[in-house]
Amino acid sequence: MSAPSAGVSSPPRSLLARLLSIVIGLTVVLFITLVLAAGIGAERIPLSVIWDSLHRFFTHQPADPHNALAFIFWHIRLPRVLIGALVGLALSVSGGSLQGLLMNPLADPYLVGVSAGAALGASVSFLLKIGTTIGGGITRCAISFLAGGATMLLVLWLARSRRRIEREAFLLAGVVVGSFMWALVTMVMSLSGTDIGQIVRWLMGTLTISVGWEVLAVVAVIIVGSSLALYSYARDLNVLALGEEQARQLGVETEALKIRIIFFSSLITAAAVSVSGIIGFVGLVIPHIARKLVGPDHRLLLPAAGLIGAAFLVWADTLARGIDEYFPVGVLTSLLGAPFFFYLLKRRVQAA
Repeated sequence: MSAPSAGVSSPPRSLLARLLSIVIGLTVVLFITLVLAAGIGAERIPLSVIWDSLHRFFTHQPADPHNALAFIFWHIRLPRVLIGALVGLALSVSGGSLQGLLMNPLADPYLVGVSAGAALGASVSFLLKIGTTIGGGITRCAISFLAGGATMLLVLWLARSRRRIEREAFLLAGVVVGSFMWALVTMVMSLSGTDIGQIVRWLMGTLTISVGWEVLAVVAVIIVGSSLALYSYARDLNVLALGEEQARQLGVETEALKIRIIFFSSLITAAAVSVSGIIGFVGLVIPHIARKLVGPDHRLLLPAAGLIGAAFLVWADTLARGIDEYFPVGVLTSLLGAPFFFYLLKRRVQAA
Protein backbone atom coordinates (compact mmCIF):
# COMPACT_ATOMS: atom_id res chain seq x y z
CA MET A 1 0.00 0.00 0.00
CA SER A 2 1.27 3.43 -0.85
CA ALA A 3 2.11 6.03 1.76
CA PRO A 4 -0.68 8.42 2.71
CA SER A 5 -0.73 11.27 0.25
CA ALA A 6 -1.31 14.08 2.72
CA GLY A 7 0.85 12.69 5.48
CA VAL A 8 4.35 12.77 3.99
CA SER A 9 5.57 15.99 5.58
CA SER A 10 7.22 15.77 8.97
CA PRO A 11 5.34 17.22 11.95
CA PRO A 12 6.48 20.55 13.41
CA ARG A 13 8.86 20.42 16.35
CA SER A 14 6.25 21.61 18.85
CA LEU A 15 3.96 18.77 17.80
CA LEU A 16 6.83 16.29 17.91
CA ALA A 17 7.73 17.42 21.43
CA ARG A 18 4.11 16.98 22.55
CA LEU A 19 3.94 13.57 20.90
CA LEU A 20 7.12 12.38 22.62
CA SER A 21 5.98 13.66 26.03
CA ILE A 22 2.59 11.98 25.63
CA VAL A 23 4.01 8.66 24.45
CA ILE A 24 6.80 8.54 27.05
CA GLY A 25 4.52 9.60 29.91
CA LEU A 26 1.73 7.16 29.07
CA THR A 27 4.20 4.35 28.38
CA VAL A 28 5.61 4.79 31.89
CA VAL A 29 2.05 4.70 33.28
CA LEU A 30 1.34 1.53 31.28
CA PHE A 31 4.54 -0.15 32.46
CA ILE A 32 3.73 0.62 36.11
CA THR A 33 0.19 -0.66 35.49
CA LEU A 34 1.45 -3.95 34.07
CA VAL A 35 3.87 -4.53 36.95
CA LEU A 36 1.35 -3.70 39.68
CA ALA A 37 -1.56 -5.58 38.07
CA ALA A 38 0.59 -8.69 37.58
CA GLY A 39 1.13 -8.84 41.34
CA ILE A 40 -2.55 -8.52 42.29
CA GLY A 41 -4.76 -11.58 42.56
CA ALA A 42 -5.80 -14.51 44.68
CA GLU A 43 -2.09 -15.24 45.15
CA ARG A 44 -0.32 -11.93 45.72
CA ILE A 45 3.09 -11.69 44.05
CA PRO A 46 5.56 -9.31 45.74
CA LEU A 47 7.38 -6.76 43.62
CA SER A 48 10.68 -8.38 44.61
CA VAL A 49 9.62 -11.62 42.89
CA ILE A 50 8.49 -9.72 39.78
CA TRP A 51 11.76 -7.77 39.54
CA ASP A 52 13.82 -10.92 40.11
CA SER A 53 11.88 -12.76 37.38
CA LEU A 54 12.32 -9.90 34.92
CA HIS A 55 16.02 -9.57 35.81
CA ARG A 56 16.59 -13.29 35.21
CA PHE A 57 14.82 -13.06 31.85
CA PHE A 58 16.73 -10.02 30.55
CA THR A 59 20.08 -11.35 31.78
CA HIS A 60 19.38 -14.81 30.27
CA GLN A 61 19.46 -16.57 33.62
CA PRO A 62 17.31 -19.70 34.14
CA ALA A 63 14.10 -19.27 36.14
CA ASP A 64 14.05 -20.51 39.72
CA PRO A 65 12.27 -23.91 39.47
CA HIS A 66 11.41 -23.85 43.18
CA ASN A 67 9.67 -20.45 43.14
CA ALA A 68 5.93 -21.08 42.63
CA LEU A 69 5.16 -17.34 42.57
CA ALA A 70 7.61 -16.82 39.71
CA PHE A 71 5.86 -19.59 37.77
CA ILE A 72 2.46 -17.95 38.35
CA PHE A 73 3.89 -14.62 37.22
CA TRP A 74 5.38 -15.91 33.95
CA HIS A 75 2.70 -18.39 32.90
CA ILE A 76 -0.56 -16.92 34.25
CA ARG A 77 -0.41 -13.26 35.31
CA LEU A 78 1.97 -11.73 32.76
CA PRO A 79 0.26 -13.26 29.67
CA ARG A 80 -3.11 -12.10 31.04
CA VAL A 81 -2.11 -8.48 31.65
CA LEU A 82 -0.30 -8.32 28.30
CA ILE A 83 -3.36 -9.65 26.46
CA GLY A 84 -5.47 -7.09 28.33
CA ALA A 85 -3.12 -4.28 27.29
CA LEU A 86 -3.09 -5.41 23.65
CA VAL A 87 -6.89 -5.71 23.48
CA GLY A 88 -7.34 -2.30 25.14
CA LEU A 89 -4.87 -0.74 22.70
CA ALA A 90 -6.53 -2.40 19.69
CA LEU A 91 -10.09 -1.36 20.54
CA SER A 92 -9.08 2.21 21.41
CA VAL A 93 -6.99 2.83 18.29
CA SER A 94 -9.66 1.21 16.11
CA GLY A 95 -12.39 3.30 17.74
CA GLY A 96 -10.44 6.55 17.36
CA SER A 97 -9.72 5.81 13.70
CA LEU A 98 -13.31 4.92 12.84
CA GLN A 99 -14.67 7.97 14.65
CA GLY A 100 -12.35 10.13 12.57
CA LEU A 101 -13.18 8.35 9.31
CA LEU A 102 -16.95 8.35 9.82
CA MET A 103 -16.95 11.75 11.57
CA ASN A 104 -19.28 10.20 14.11
CA PRO A 105 -18.43 10.41 17.84
CA LEU A 106 -20.65 7.38 18.50
CA ALA A 107 -18.71 5.12 16.12
CA ASP A 108 -17.29 1.99 17.67
CA PRO A 109 -15.08 -0.92 16.47
CA TYR A 110 -17.98 -3.34 16.93
CA LEU A 111 -20.19 -1.21 14.67
CA VAL A 112 -18.69 -2.68 11.48
CA GLY A 113 -19.89 -6.24 12.16
CA VAL A 114 -16.42 -7.75 12.44
CA SER A 115 -16.85 -8.61 16.11
CA ALA A 116 -20.04 -10.55 15.34
CA GLY A 117 -18.20 -12.53 12.67
CA ALA A 118 -15.33 -13.29 15.07
CA ALA A 119 -17.87 -14.29 17.72
CA LEU A 120 -19.48 -16.69 15.24
CA GLY A 121 -16.11 -18.27 14.48
CA ALA A 122 -15.37 -18.77 18.17
CA SER A 123 -18.86 -20.12 18.85
CA VAL A 124 -18.50 -22.68 16.06
CA SER A 125 -15.16 -23.76 17.50
CA PHE A 126 -16.86 -24.33 20.86
CA LEU A 127 -19.60 -26.33 19.16
CA LEU A 128 -17.01 -28.48 17.37
CA LYS A 129 -15.02 -28.75 20.63
CA ILE A 130 -11.85 -27.27 19.16
CA GLY A 131 -9.50 -26.57 22.08
CA THR A 132 -10.04 -27.54 25.67
CA THR A 133 -10.22 -24.16 27.42
CA ILE A 134 -12.04 -20.88 26.95
CA GLY A 135 -10.46 -19.32 23.87
CA GLY A 136 -8.35 -22.48 23.84
CA GLY A 137 -5.29 -22.60 21.67
CA ILE A 138 -4.14 -21.05 18.46
CA THR A 139 -6.67 -22.99 16.32
CA ARG A 140 -9.69 -21.48 18.04
CA CYS A 141 -8.22 -17.99 17.91
CA ALA A 142 -7.38 -18.47 14.23
CA ILE A 143 -10.93 -19.57 13.38
CA SER A 144 -12.35 -16.54 15.19
CA PHE A 145 -9.90 -14.19 13.49
CA LEU A 146 -10.53 -15.57 10.00
CA ALA A 147 -14.30 -15.39 10.49
CA GLY A 148 -13.95 -11.74 11.51
CA GLY A 149 -11.84 -11.05 8.43
CA ALA A 150 -14.39 -12.71 6.14
CA THR A 151 -17.13 -10.59 7.69
CA MET A 152 -15.11 -7.44 6.99
CA LEU A 153 -14.81 -8.38 3.31
CA LEU A 154 -18.56 -9.00 3.12
CA VAL A 155 -19.35 -5.60 4.67
CA LEU A 156 -16.97 -3.84 2.25
CA TRP A 157 -18.51 -5.65 -0.72
CA LEU A 158 -22.03 -4.64 0.33
CA ALA A 159 -21.07 -1.03 1.07
CA ARG A 160 -19.13 -0.39 -2.13
CA SER A 161 -20.99 1.01 -5.12
CA ARG A 162 -19.47 2.55 -8.25
CA ARG A 163 -16.00 2.23 -6.70
CA ARG A 164 -17.04 4.37 -3.75
CA ILE A 165 -17.90 3.63 -0.13
CA GLU A 166 -20.55 5.89 1.31
CA ARG A 167 -20.42 6.31 5.08
CA GLU A 168 -24.14 5.66 5.46
CA ALA A 169 -23.97 2.53 3.31
CA PHE A 170 -20.98 1.25 5.27
CA LEU A 171 -22.69 1.75 8.62
CA LEU A 172 -25.88 0.13 7.37
CA ALA A 173 -23.99 -2.82 5.90
CA GLY A 174 -22.12 -3.28 9.18
CA VAL A 175 -25.34 -3.27 11.20
CA VAL A 176 -27.15 -5.67 8.82
CA VAL A 177 -24.26 -8.14 8.52
CA GLY A 178 -23.59 -7.93 12.26
CA SER A 179 -27.24 -8.68 13.05
CA PHE A 180 -27.17 -11.69 10.72
CA MET A 181 -23.97 -12.99 12.32
CA TRP A 182 -25.44 -12.59 15.81
CA ALA A 183 -28.47 -14.58 14.66
CA LEU A 184 -26.11 -17.37 13.59
CA VAL A 185 -24.33 -17.13 16.96
CA THR A 186 -27.69 -17.59 18.69
CA MET A 187 -28.38 -20.64 16.51
CA VAL A 188 -25.00 -22.14 17.41
CA MET A 189 -25.71 -21.52 21.10
CA SER A 190 -29.04 -23.35 20.79
CA LEU A 191 -27.18 -26.35 19.38
CA SER A 192 -24.30 -26.29 21.85
CA GLY A 193 -26.01 -28.15 24.72
CA THR A 194 -23.83 -28.29 27.82
CA ASP A 195 -21.16 -26.11 26.18
CA ILE A 196 -23.42 -23.05 26.16
CA GLY A 197 -21.92 -21.81 29.44
CA GLN A 198 -18.48 -21.53 27.85
CA ILE A 199 -19.85 -19.65 24.85
CA VAL A 200 -21.85 -17.22 27.00
CA ARG A 201 -18.84 -16.50 29.24
CA TRP A 202 -16.64 -15.87 26.20
CA LEU A 203 -19.25 -13.60 24.59
CA MET A 204 -19.41 -11.52 27.78
CA GLY A 205 -15.71 -10.69 27.34
CA THR A 206 -13.05 -12.40 29.39
CA LEU A 207 -9.29 -12.51 29.74
CA THR A 208 -9.37 -15.82 31.66
CA ILE A 209 -7.97 -17.64 28.67
CA SER A 210 -5.05 -19.92 27.92
CA VAL A 211 -3.60 -18.52 24.74
CA GLY A 212 0.05 -19.23 25.38
CA TRP A 213 3.03 -17.11 24.47
CA GLU A 214 2.89 -18.19 20.81
CA VAL A 215 -0.64 -16.85 20.29
CA LEU A 216 0.18 -13.74 22.30
CA ALA A 217 3.15 -13.03 20.02
CA VAL A 218 1.05 -13.41 16.85
CA VAL A 219 -1.73 -11.19 18.23
CA ALA A 220 0.85 -8.60 19.32
CA VAL A 221 2.34 -8.45 15.80
CA ILE A 222 -1.11 -7.99 14.22
CA ILE A 223 -2.31 -5.37 16.71
CA VAL A 224 0.90 -3.33 16.95
CA GLY A 225 1.56 -3.51 13.21
CA SER A 226 -1.99 -2.50 12.28
CA SER A 227 -1.98 0.28 14.87
CA LEU A 228 1.19 1.72 13.34
CA ALA A 229 -0.41 1.46 9.91
CA LEU A 230 -3.45 3.39 11.14
CA TYR A 231 -1.18 6.00 12.68
CA SER A 232 0.49 6.53 9.30
CA TYR A 233 -2.85 7.90 8.07
CA ALA A 234 -3.37 10.21 11.06
CA ARG A 235 -2.74 13.39 9.08
CA ASP A 236 -5.10 12.25 6.32
CA LEU A 237 -7.80 11.78 8.96
CA ASN A 238 -7.18 15.35 10.11
CA VAL A 239 -7.65 16.62 6.56
CA LEU A 240 -10.75 14.45 6.08
CA ALA A 241 -12.40 16.29 8.97
CA LEU A 242 -12.66 19.31 6.61
CA GLY A 243 -14.98 17.29 4.36
CA GLU A 244 -14.44 14.74 1.60
CA GLU A 245 -14.48 17.22 -1.26
CA GLN A 246 -11.96 19.53 0.38
CA ALA A 247 -9.79 16.56 1.37
CA ARG A 248 -9.68 15.41 -2.26
CA GLN A 249 -8.66 18.91 -3.35
CA LEU A 250 -5.81 18.78 -0.82
CA GLY A 251 -4.54 15.54 -2.31
CA VAL A 252 -6.08 12.87 -0.07
CA GLU A 253 -7.24 9.75 -1.91
CA THR A 254 -10.43 9.52 0.13
CA GLU A 255 -11.72 6.19 -1.22
CA ALA A 256 -8.36 4.49 -0.75
CA LEU A 257 -8.16 6.01 2.74
CA LYS A 258 -11.59 4.60 3.65
CA ILE A 259 -10.62 1.08 2.59
CA ARG A 260 -7.30 1.21 4.47
CA ILE A 261 -8.79 2.57 7.69
CA ILE A 262 -11.63 0.04 7.58
CA PHE A 263 -9.22 -2.80 6.76
CA PHE A 264 -6.72 -2.15 9.55
CA SER A 265 -9.42 -1.24 12.09
CA SER A 266 -11.26 -4.47 11.32
CA LEU A 267 -8.01 -6.45 11.42
CA ILE A 268 -7.09 -5.37 14.94
CA THR A 269 -10.69 -5.69 16.15
CA ALA A 270 -10.85 -9.26 14.87
CA ALA A 271 -7.50 -10.04 16.53
CA ALA A 272 -8.72 -8.58 19.84
CA VAL A 273 -12.06 -10.36 19.77
CA SER A 274 -10.42 -13.68 18.88
CA VAL A 275 -8.60 -13.79 22.22
CA SER A 276 -10.92 -11.88 24.57
CA GLY A 277 -14.50 -12.15 23.36
CA ILE A 278 -16.72 -9.08 23.25
CA ILE A 279 -15.44 -6.28 25.50
CA GLY A 280 -17.74 -3.35 24.92
CA PHE A 281 -17.44 0.44 25.16
CA VAL A 282 -13.63 0.60 25.33
CA GLY A 283 -13.38 1.63 21.68
CA LEU A 284 -16.16 4.18 22.16
CA VAL A 285 -15.21 5.80 25.47
CA ILE A 286 -11.39 5.86 25.50
CA PRO A 287 -10.96 7.94 22.29
CA HIS A 288 -13.24 10.59 23.81
CA ILE A 289 -11.15 10.67 26.99
CA ALA A 290 -7.97 10.97 24.90
CA ARG A 291 -9.57 13.72 22.81
CA LYS A 292 -10.32 15.70 25.97
CA LEU A 293 -6.71 15.31 27.13
CA VAL A 294 -4.70 15.89 23.94
CA GLY A 295 -7.14 17.43 21.45
CA PRO A 296 -8.59 16.23 18.13
CA ASP A 297 -5.30 15.94 16.18
CA HIS A 298 -5.10 12.25 15.28
CA ARG A 299 -1.29 12.40 15.35
CA LEU A 300 -1.62 12.82 19.12
CA LEU A 301 -5.04 11.26 19.64
CA LEU A 302 -4.33 7.76 18.33
CA PRO A 303 -1.20 7.00 20.39
CA ALA A 304 -2.76 8.56 23.48
CA ALA A 305 -5.97 6.56 23.04
CA GLY A 306 -4.04 3.34 22.49
CA LEU A 307 -1.89 3.68 25.62
CA ILE A 308 -4.78 4.91 27.79
CA GLY A 309 -6.96 2.07 26.53
CA ALA A 310 -4.24 -0.48 27.28
CA ALA A 311 -3.84 0.72 30.88
CA PHE A 312 -7.60 1.08 31.35
CA LEU A 313 -8.42 -2.49 30.34
CA VAL A 314 -5.64 -3.94 32.49
CA TRP A 315 -7.02 -2.11 35.55
CA ALA A 316 -10.60 -3.04 34.61
CA ASP A 317 -9.60 -6.71 34.46
CA THR A 318 -7.75 -6.38 37.77
CA LEU A 319 -10.92 -4.96 39.34
CA ALA A 320 -12.96 -7.77 37.79
CA ARG A 321 -10.54 -10.31 39.28
CA GLY A 322 -11.05 -8.61 42.64
CA ILE A 323 -14.78 -9.30 42.37
CA ASP A 324 -14.26 -12.89 41.25
CA GLU A 325 -11.43 -14.65 39.41
CA TYR A 326 -13.80 -15.52 36.54
CA PHE A 327 -15.87 -12.32 36.51
CA PRO A 328 -16.12 -11.20 32.83
CA VAL A 329 -14.30 -7.92 32.30
CA GLY A 330 -16.70 -7.15 29.44
CA VAL A 331 -19.54 -6.84 31.94
CA LEU A 332 -17.53 -4.36 33.98
CA THR A 333 -16.55 -2.20 30.98
CA SER A 334 -20.20 -2.12 29.89
CA LEU A 335 -21.29 -1.01 33.36
CA LEU A 336 -18.68 1.77 33.27
CA GLY A 337 -19.17 2.70 29.62
CA ALA A 338 -22.96 2.71 29.27
CA PRO A 339 -23.51 5.89 31.36
CA PHE A 340 -20.80 7.64 29.30
CA PHE A 341 -22.55 6.55 26.10
CA PHE A 342 -25.85 7.97 27.41
CA TYR A 343 -24.04 11.25 28.10
CA LEU A 344 -22.60 11.38 24.57
CA LEU A 345 -25.96 10.54 23.03
CA LYS A 346 -27.74 13.20 25.07
CA ARG A 347 -25.19 15.85 24.05
CA ARG A 348 -25.50 14.84 20.39
CA VAL A 349 -29.32 15.11 20.53
CA GLN A 350 -29.20 18.50 22.23
CA ALA A 351 -26.68 19.81 19.68
CA ALA A 352 -28.82 18.67 16.73
